[in-house]
Amino acid sequence: MDFVLFKTDQSFVNLFVGGEIYPVQLKTLLNPETCGTFFKERVIRSMEGIKVHCVQWDSSPNHIKHRMDIDRDGLLFREVLQFIRNGKRTSIPESKYQLQQLVCEAEFFGLEVYRKMLRRRLWKLTGKAAYYACYSDSD
Repeated sequence: MDFVLFKTDQSFVNLFVGGEIYPVQLKTLLNPETCGTFFKERVIRSMEGIKVHCVQWDSSPNHIKHRMDIDRDGLLFREVLQFIRNGKRTSIPESKYQLQQLVCEAEFFGLEVYRKMLRRRLWKLTGKAAYYACYSDSD
């Protein structure tokens, strides 16, 4: 994957997730409290500026400038992005099914605090302190 060099964290990158486009300021993705491991590996502050693993306008399908493709559910990502922007002040849904899906998304993006918040809500809804995690072949 190519990277684009930005001079300031006030610049925007377009996250293309499941067919949805989310313009996000780099300072949001650089917040160490909420960015998670996924973005720490793809948005990197350096001496020259901020390196972002994304494609430029000219090489991007659909000509979306500074596009980072993420192969996840676009509607669920809206909830994930709300956490990345708001941290612990984010709202948590009440649907058990949606909460279980979001636990998987939190694990994918490396958002441990968000995952714990979601699991706590699941425990309150179900009355069970079960381990809610994504299914994997190793289970």
